[in-house]
Amino acid sequence: MDETVASTATTSTLSTAIFGAADGLVATMALILATMGHGHKVVLLAVFGLLIAEGLGMAASEFLSDPTRDLKTATIMGTATSIAIVVPGVPWTFTSGATATVASCAIAFVLAGVIAKARPGGISTWFQTYGVLIAVSVIATLAGRLS
Repeated sequence: MDETVASTATTSTLSTAIFGAADGLVATMALILATMGHGHKVVLLAVFGLLIAEGLGMAASEFLSDPTRDLKTATIMGTATSIAIVVPGVPWTFTSGATATVASCAIAFVLAGVIAKARPGGISTWFQTYGVLIAVSVIATLAGRLS
């Protein structure tokens, strides 16, 4: 494989992982913040449902949208999405309320940093990554207050 093809494949793999992780993280934090007032069982069930729907759905969508039907890329998408869904939900297995919410937000903050660092570009990618996560979190929190 020549250097250009290898570089393109690596960029594509990284882009797929970033897309999956960002999607999973944004969806999970929106879900956690929208359901946090309903108790830890509701949050855990919602995160589990999201894992099934989003983790498998993103892998399937990647597979179906890729003309080459690359199973490796679909697996990367599904794995990155699933990790970003599960990890922020972990605190809800041990605690609930403000403690679990703060822990989930701290985990999301760290994961967003990993995503921002993996994205090409300079400081603007960090602002974009955190800006999107914060904006969606605020919207989800407000939506959660409606119920």
